[in-house]
Formats: sequence, structure tokens, C-alpha cells
Amino acid sequence: MLKNNKVNLVIALVAAICLWAYVLGDDNSSYSDTIRNIPINYINAQALADSGLVVLENPTETVNITYTSQRTVKNKVTEKDFKITADLEGLKEGENTVKLTVEKPENVEVKSISSQKVKVVVDRLTEEEKPVNVVITNQTSDDSEPYIVQVSNDKVKVKGAETLVKSVVALNATLDASKVGNSLKSLSLELVPVDSRGNKVENLTPEYDNISVTTIMHNKKTVRLNVPVTGNQSTYIDRDISLPKTITIKGTDENLSRVDSISCKPVDISDIFEDTTIDLEPLLPEGIEVATDSQHLQAKITVTGVATKTFDFTENDIVLTGVDEDSVITLENVKVKVRISGKAEVVEQISEDDFRLYANVEGLTAGAHMVDLKCVCENKGLEIEYNPSEIKVIIE
Repeated sequence: MLKNNKVNLVIALVAAICLWAYVLGDDNSSYSDTIRNIPINYINAQALADSGLVVLENPTETVNITYTSQRTVKNKVTEKDFKITADLEGLKEGENTVKLTVEKPENVEVKSISSQKVKVVVDRLTEEEKPVNVVITNQTSDDSEPYIVQVSNDKVKVKGAETLVKSVVALNATLDASKVGNSLKSLSLELVPVDSRGNKVENLTPEYDNISVTTIMHNKKTVRLNVPVTGNQSTYIDRDISLPKTITIKGTDENLSRVDSISCKPVDISDIFEDTTIDLEPLLPEGIEVATDSQHLQAKITVTGVATKTFDFTENDIVLTGVDEDSVITLENVKVKVRISGKAEVVEQISEDDFRLYANVEGLTAGAHMVDLKCVCENKGLEIEYNPSEIKVIIE
């Protein structure tokens, strides 16, 4: 019986040793895993700014890394153990390719990385002043509206990539009408750079994050709108102009009582040869503002019975008059574009031979001069536009 127990003990001991060896060998086997969305650290942005440059748009923000390690450390490896770096120093304007550097734990080998290089688009760093536009929201009343008494800044500088700065048309400050009462109140409003479509332009730094707007709730009033129109005397072109008849304004009851009509700056339609719209500019008395209902009033022009045609001329087509016999005159790379408008049956018959381009150089001394260019057409039933209206002549 004792002998059997000893045999069983030896068998158990051998089995335990074998199991321990197996587990130890399994724990030291190679293990592979992938960590996703490890952030890329872009360094030396200040060195780029010191060179008058800046990153135009957000480059790649994260990468995925597949690594191998011993199974004993698999649960100890995390995203924070890897450092991915892209160095911006020395980049040039335009598209650049930057190689990523990877810092890893000693007991880990990087098997693969989703991106070994990233594209970085660099633009010139610039700063421009942009107008501040107060936008009223949550306007529920038809009879009253916030009146802007004072804005701390009419214009604010915005800094960033030149392409983005150029796209900004204004810095919008949103005013919540529900927060405005019948007594003066000063509110701090956040500034948001926006493009021509009203979309926010990211990655820009305004000179101020907020502005102060002093406002009070005022009544509204609808009055007659007067729009003077000039340039509609053409014999050959029919221009029909559609204008708004009224405008809604806001102000104190005292100021509103003095206003029965509002006039706009004159609208000149003499140079309009196709259907278009023109923004109207109301001339407002002191203490009166345009209500939200009447923002962006426009004149709509419809053109009928007209055809257009364009011709191109060079310095060889220009006749110089008043030339001194002893002078040598040179014209430098002149390109003249002439556009005619008129009745279709007349325009169709016009060719380059019907035009005469000339410039008078009489009395000019040696040197370079800018002189007026004249363009006439033998056919009188046309309206003519041409550019440039001046040309450079060199007299020797």
C-alpha cells in the first residue's frame, strides 16, 4: 500500500512539472495584436510659424500599429506606450510628405503601421481685418426686434492660412433675441469666422474670441422704399427692373415716428447686359436700423432683345495719331478685349474690320507714358465696352 502511494506521488510530481513547463513555454510564445487610433504628435509648428507658414488643413490625426511581444506582457501594452511624431520644421509652401517616427517599449516589436508617411499641406501665414456681423436668432415677435446700440468692435483681425483667411467674409456674432429686454443690456458674443455661404471656417484665430454688444428691444415699422434707377436709356436694349416697394425698419417709437420712407443709393444698370440681381443699400437716418425681415433687399434686372459678342485685339490693331516724325514708338504687349451689345440681327453682322482703335500721342516726350485708348465702331446701333482703357507707350 505504501509502495503504491509513493508511485502515485512520483507520477503526480512528474505531471505537475510537465504542466508547469508547458504553461511557461506557452507564456513565452510570441503574441501579435493591433492598437488602433494612436494620435500623431505634430511638433515644431512654431518653427513653421517663424518662417511665415502654417498648416493649411488638418492632416492625418491617428495611425494603427500592429506589434508583436511575449505573451506575458500582452496585457501591459497600451496606446500610451507608443509615441508617433511628425516633424513640421523645414517644410515648404505647398504639399509636403513627412515621415513618421515611432517610439515603442523595449519588449515590443512593431510589425506594421497603417501609414509610415503623412501629407501635410502648408500655406502662407497671414492676418486680415474682417467685418463683424451680428446675427439675430430666436426672433419670435412680429412687432419688435433687438436693436443694436453699440458693438465693441466693427472689425476684427483673423489669423491663419492665407487660403482660409481669404475665404472669410465676416465674423458672425449670434445674438439670442430671447435674452434681450426693454432696457439696455450688454452681452458677450462669440465670434465665428464664416464664408460666403455662412459656413464656419475652421483652424483660424480671431484677434478676440468674443465681442461686447449693447442691445435693447425696439419696435418695427414698415415704410415705403424709394430706389433711384439710372442708365436705362438704351435704344437697343430692353431692361426691366423689379424693385421691392417697402422696407421694415426698427428703432425707438420717437425715431420711427419721424420716418415715412427710406431711400436707397441710386442703382446704375447701364452696364448690365444679362439677367442679374443687385444688392440695395438703404440710406438710414440716425437711430434707425434695417429689421431682419428686410435684410439683403435686391433689385432684379431682366434683359431682353439683346445679343452680345466679344472681339480680341493686339497692339498691331491700334493706330497712333499725333506721332512726331523723329520719334520711335513702341507698344508693350497690348491685349484689348471689346464687347458689344445690341439687337441680335445687328450684332451678328459685326466683324473685327468694323472697329477702329486709336491713341493720341501728340506732344509726348521721350519716355514711358500711359495714354487713353479709344475704340469706335462704324455701326451706331451698339453699346461698346472695352478693356483696358489705357495703354503704355514708350517713345524714343
